[in-house]
Amino acid sequence: MTRILCLILTLVLAMPVAFAGQPQPAPLTMQELNAWTAQLLEQALTDKRTVAQTAAGFEAQGEGYTLYLSHNDLSADSVLLGALLAGNTEHSPVTGLRETYVGQDVQQVLAAYPNDNPHLAGTEDAAVLYISGSLPTPVATGVVRRAGQTILVVEHELYYLTDSGVDRAGVQYTVDNGGIVAIRYYAAAEAQPLADAEAALKVLADLQERNDYFAFDTANPDPLQAEDLVMAGLHFAGLTMDTASAVLGKPTHVETVEDTEGQIITAQWDGVEIAFVKDKQGAHAQRMTLTGVHEGPRGIRTGESLAVVLSRLPYDGDEVPVATTVLYGDAQQQVPPYGSLFVQGDSAQAYYALDMGDGVTALMTLIFAAGTLAELTIARL
Repeated sequence: MTRILCLILTLVLAMPVAFAGQPQPAPLTMQELNAWTAQLLEQALTDKRTVAQTAAGFEAQGEGYTLYLSHNDLSADSVLLGALLAGNTEHSPVTGLRETYVGQDVQQVLAAYPNDNPHLAGTEDAAVLYISGSLPTPVATGVVRRAGQTILVVEHELYYLTDSGVDRAGVQYTVDNGGIVAIRYYAAAEAQPLADAEAALKVLADLQERNDYFAFDTANPDPLQAEDLVMAGLHFAGLTMDTASAVLGKPTHVETVEDTEGQIITAQWDGVEIAFVKDKQGAHAQRMTLTGVHEGPRGIRTGESLAVVLSRLPYDGDEVPVATTVLYGDAQQQVPPYGSLFVQGDSAQAYYALDMGDGVTALMTLIFAAGTLAELTIARL
């Protein structure tokens, strides 16, 4: 991961030249938010919706949308506290800002707003897309919330000064398996002191400087490399029991099998199993399997969809394959590096092989059930 990070950072430093002359979308503005909320109110009036009082407050529900109001009335002058768009809205009169919609690919949503951080450098949990402006003038921010490579939320927020302090409002996109499943408008319940708002922006500014983690390229990914073979924070090459225990803690179960050639030691942790071989040539990790929440190569995790996982590595054609095929290389003759996919019913297996040097081939096996990754294994051949 460290070597890849250095390469990515080198590319990032070169990016201003590469992207010169390509204007970015403008930051979010209050005028834009106000125009959008006015459109939502107008649509509810056109649909002749009524206001109902619920545990969440005053609501007006329409097809694919819910408006949250400050009072029990619906008019063009109503104060909108929040709104939720759910259900596919691509062909609906109710859409998100900048022609975004529920069902859209998250990459299209990212492209609709500024992005000073195309590789999403940050932490494993979050990355700042942009910060535009400084208090006391309005400040627009864009943030991605994620679990590793999986984007969960994209949020664009405005900080603006009022007589009561600093108010906040914005739009939030909820993401599942790379697609938008909900769009929310929100406004803060109350203003916060200027010092608190400045402190919150300072946190974002600090996050903007972080380079602990980044998003892997899914537009033109490279074949699997030896430096990619990191699982649960452990590099497969040179892995020892001591290293694994230092990172994962004491194994929950250890089993040792001996024969005339040496020993096979299989150790288990929550969601992780590693088999070590000790023989006359020395000791090495023979196999490592993930079934839990830990990250594998290219940030792959169990529970991710077939399409999301395959997008992290090369494949022939413009569309992510869904049938048995060669992904890249000479998979038929099994000459590494190569990738292949085998699909049978609702199950699938993907295989990626690479040369680790010294005559050793590593094979990564991905097992999918019902369209999602259930198990990931790296083994020496």
